[in-house]
Amino acid sequence: MKTTQAGVVAEKPRWKTVLALVFLAGFICLMIYAPEILVALFFPVCILIGLLASFGQNFYRTEQRLATSQIRSLAMGLVEVRGKVIVDKPLLSPVNGKPCAGYVWIVEDGTRDDDGDWRWSQVSSEARCNDFRLQDATGEVTVIAKGVDLFGKKSPSDHRWISNSRRQGEILLGQDLEVMLIGDACERDGKAVIAQGKQRNAVFALVETQYVENRRVLAPLWRVGGFYAIVVGLLGVGIMAMTPEHFAQLHLPGLHTYQQMAEQGPAYRFLAWLYSEGSVPIPFMAAFGFFLAMIVVAIVIRLLLPKRAHLAVGRILGAWTGGGMFIGGAVTMMLVIAQVDTMKVFLVWMLILLGTLVFSVFEQRKLGVAFNHFSKSANKANFGDEDA
Repeated sequence: MKTTQAGVVAEKPRWKTVLALVFLAGFICLMIYAPEILVALFFPVCILIGLLASFGQNFYRTEQRLATSQIRSLAMGLVEVRGKVIVDKPLLSPVNGKPCAGYVWIVEDGTRDDDGDWRWSQVSSEARCNDFRLQDATGEVTVIAKGVDLFGKKSPSDHRWISNSRRQGEILLGQDLEVMLIGDACERDGKAVIAQGKQRNAVFALVETQYVENRRVLAPLWRVGGFYAIVVGLLGVGIMAMTPEHFAQLHLPGLHTYQQMAEQGPAYRFLAWLYSEGSVPIPFMAAFGFFLAMIVVAIVIRLLLPKRAHLAVGRILGAWTGGGMFIGGAVTMMLVIAQVDTMKVFLVWMLILLGTLVFSVFEQRKLGVAFNHFSKSANKANFGDEDA
């Protein structure tokens, strides 16, 4: 979040709220009156949003093309450095009163739904930061904090209640915090400092080092997963465009033929049962049934395969279970609510299962890297808790 002057509180722009309400109303109308159009537009719109989001400067895109510099040998211009924060002129945080170089303060309003769960929306925020120093193994450099973006879009993990439906939280730039900073290295009064660049929209931001490392591990998976999602989505649009004539050509049951075709075998009887139930069981089978089936498969594999194969197969089953269960359950539930033909819902579910299986098998190496990274992070956190 961009730092603001003292006493200046950034409120959420109203146009964002209006745009969100318009989008939600359009989504509901399409789901009720034209579900086929909704499914056909869903993936192209997601691709368009992704392309629009890729324009302009961004901390993580800039971080990918910059090499991390040592503070002792900084070159003038846009640089990326990482190190520990040294607080020179501490601020007191607004929520807990802790000394820090800077903070992000967020206030949220909440409403409770029928199930008693809270839904929160940001009503105001403030980010302030004093100049501080950044230290690595080779030296230290002063950071002129005016205009720095603190922690991106990170949300506070701890909150305090202000009233019955309002809470506040803060994120602190504290002493010895490990961060990665991108900014413009320049000279001020004969000394090298890092400050906001003079170019318009120049990147000047810092993020916790751990978040950057996590993103580096997950980014390849997101890119490959996006490719698989596009392929599956386009095939899903083709399924949604199928007509009863196409079903007849492929010898598949339809709304008016499933009863006659039920005598042709167990598979047709199963599909006839789904038609008779209005395809309602499919989302539950896609979520809970698939999850239980994978647990049984995992137990059998653990008993039959050698120990060295457990981990590799476990990654495949874990990724397949997660993708197949959550994506399959959510998508099929949406299609059932939209009263899409049962055969189409079933084929979309099978397509999702096939796509997630292919992803889990062929991207096993990336999954392994992510698994090892987060396992090490969890172990470090546990050791830190024990030391504390």
